[in-house]
Amino acid sequence: MSLDAMVGLIVLTIVLSIAGVWAIEATNKRDYQIAAEQQRTMSEAFSKYLKDNYAVVLASAGPTTPVQVTVAMLQNTNYLPAGFSSTNSFGQTLVGLARKPNPNQLEAIVVTTGGQAIPELGIRAIAEHLGGPGGFISKLQAGVIEGVRGGWQVTLSNYGVNPGAGHTASALFLMDGDLANDYLYRNAVPGHPEYNRMNTHFDVGGNNINNAGAITASGNVTTTSDVAARNVTATGETTTGGWFRTKGDTGWYSEKWGGGIYQSDPSFVRIVNDKGLATGGTISAGQVISTGTISSSGRLITQEYVSVGGQGVEGQLCGDVTLMAKSSNGTLLSCENVNGTMKWAATKAKFSEYISGSCQGPGNWVVKQCFLADLSWATCSLSGATAVGQDELGYITRQATGWYLNASRASWAGVFFWQCQR
Repeated sequence: MSLDAMVGLIVLTIVLSIAGVWAIEATNKRDYQIAAEQQRTMSEAFSKYLKDNYAVVLASAGPTTPVQVTVAMLQNTNYLPAGFSSTNSFGQTLVGLARKPNPNQLEAIVVTTGGQAIPELGIRAIAEHLGGPGGFISKLQAGVIEGVRGGWQVTLSNYGVNPGAGHTASALFLMDGDLANDYLYRNAVPGHPEYNRMNTHFDVGGNNINNAGAITASGNVTTTSDVAARNVTATGETTTGGWFRTKGDTGWYSEKWGGGIYQSDPSFVRIVNDKGLATGGTISAGQVISTGTISSSGRLITQEYVSVGGQGVEGQLCGDVTLMAKSSNGTLLSCENVNGTMKWAATKAKFSEYISGSCQGPGNWVVKQCFLADLSWATCSLSGATAVGQDELGYITRQATGWYLNASRASWAGVFFWQCQR
């Protein structure tokens, strides 16, 4: 044989070997894909069976004693066609298992048992073809089913089986009779609101929840930091250990009665819509300013002077007997009813009097001691006495309303002694 022939034979052998390897790999890939499609069909049929027979399966399943559903059972109930094979191309038997981890909840899987162990790359390839529910039993962890790319994990002892490494599985999870898996869906699934519902506490590990719309809670909302919002509505009491602060010309407002308290300038805290401020207690202030009437049903008490700013003219008309004023020279005026006409009049100060002696001398004169309060006209009442009309100096005169000291003729104030006849 020539050298050229030998070289040609060697190259042909190598090409045939490579082609053989490629053919085997292609066949294996096809076998893996076919096994995945067969397992997916079995899983879909098992899911429908569980939905239709949920109560029966739930009553029979236990936490570690699952209900077993075979291909033959699914064929007999028309969930699989009669010609569907119960084994895959590797001789492994497909079986459905459903256990009850919690009341009213089923957790289900489809798993392969027996037959030829599929190589590690093969079981991972089959799981990839199955997508999210796909899983496999690896020789690295023979006691668990590992989800594709580590997406989930199931302990085989919970299902009472241990097929060994080289087998595949699909995970199905059932809640309240509806088929679901153990994922929180990003999008709504018509007729399945539970797919978007958490079944346990949601912990985001200190990360933010951004771009949320309305947040509705039936329990407390607790934070150790600030809460920023445009409006906060509470149907119960609002309590704080610090200040309630407003950043604008606002404050507290009564939605029902239209009143409240606010501040719109640096000087005054104001009442909304000029509502009244009522209290049965004490109002303490450094200064009280009123642009209207101040009314009191009790006494007005002061520890200092009373400043009367209103001025009147003695003898001119006034409208209310309760009024007091001052004249231009400071005389205190009161509004009096004089013969049916209201006029300003100078206030008369009464004498303080008492009898300081008994009847003395001829004519039975009695000494009266009167203390003069000021130099205005003043009354000195003489009950039971007979008036003499006027004393000889003209200091005392008798008028309709009583006895008066004519202060215009007196140049002093103090004690004044006079006599009257009994």
